[in-house]
Amino acid sequence: MRTWVLASTMLATGLLLLPDVLRAQQAPSPNVTVQERPRPRYDPLGIRAGSYLIFPSVRVEGTYDSNVFATPNDEDDDFGVIVSPRINARSQFARHRLDLSAFAEIGRYKEFSRNNYEDFGVAATGVLDITRRQNLRLRLSAARQHETRAEPDAVGRGDDVTKYWNLLADLAYRVNFNRVFVQPQAGVRRLDYEDTGNINQDDRDRNVYQVGLRAGYAVSPRFNVFGQGMYNVRRYDETPDDAGDDRDSDGYTLSLGTEIDITGIIFGEIQLGYSKQNYDDNDLDDVQGFGGSGRLTWNVTPLTTIIGEIVGEVRETTVVYQGDEASAAKHTEIGVDVTHELRRNVLLNGNARYLRDDFEGTDRVDDIFRVGAGVTYLLNRNLSIDARYRFDTRKSDDNDAEFDRHQVFVGIVAKL
Repeated sequence: MRTWVLASTMLATGLLLLPDVLRAQQAPSPNVTVQERPRPRYDPLGIRAGSYLIFPSVRVEGTYDSNVFATPNDEDDDFGVIVSPRINARSQFARHRLDLSAFAEIGRYKEFSRNNYEDFGVAATGVLDITRRQNLRLRLSAARQHETRAEPDAVGRGDDVTKYWNLLADLAYRVNFNRVFVQPQAGVRRLDYEDTGNINQDDRDRNVYQVGLRAGYAVSPRFNVFGQGMYNVRRYDETPDDAGDDRDSDGYTLSLGTEIDITGIIFGEIQLGYSKQNYDDNDLDDVQGFGGSGRLTWNVTPLTTIIGEIVGEVRETTVVYQGDEASAAKHTEIGVDVTHELRRNVLLNGNARYLRDDFEGTDRVDDIFRVGAGVTYLLNRNLSIDARYRFDTRKSDDNDAEFDRHQVFVGIVAKL
């Protein structure tokens, strides 16, 4: 809780102190980061197909991992190759929007083939502009993904990585009444895990339903405040599970926040609130407490972007520590990402992140510190190369969960 309060206070203070500095700056482009800014000489032209611009690309990168199983001792390193094709189709309608995408990511490792994976998925995002003051937003996605070895629920080093299906559908309707806006929303997520060797993963299969309402007031065209309430229902396919637990639960989050949009300079939102998750099984502890979330982007200069982010949520888990079963993990992330344009075609990046998982019902708490850096060199419209480094260290009450890990990625991207 203290972590939430400190981080949220820092961001809120920044919002109050920055405006005078921001007014003196010139925006490079409305609400676009240095990373995303148009570069006419280096941006792909895409393929026009009717009312769509299609942008195909493929990324091939080599990777080195100093601790592929994220273990505290007897570390194994390995080299691998990751191939990532992607297609983005952007609509060019005069009104409304319907963007489509498809991706795949195939990982192959030289020595430990049980770390191999094949991720893939499709997504659609649409906006229906009903009138100038109201719109309907829809998001649909379906993906087959995998759990990394660093996840708290990951299987042991003797098994293949866990693969699962992640299906999502959510809908939001927004209407503006002069300075007041109202936004009801609803969504459903389906998670379906594949068995790993002799490990039954069906206990983790579940549906998550969520409904909510956000209502706010525009203090100015660039600043508004809002209140939000979200209610969720989590239902497992198998209750009780193999351990005899009924992990079904109901929960809610109440929060207050602000959206800020000083065009091209600083934009995003932050919210503070209170959450509670109630479990049907009396042997599983309920989870409750204050928290917050938010993401702010600051174009410090036309050449530098800083992104600050806070994430707080109650995550499902099956972690057992010293004989105690965790009902859930209170997950916290605080991160900062800096991108600097050294030259028009050379981008430098640095990032740092702190992650904390507090496993309710047990004495286990994990703290992860992550730092990284990278460089991207744009050769022309169709080719770029990059290199990235990442270091993770996890400290935990469970000594078997601690690890240090170095990862290096060197890749080339081809795009049209």
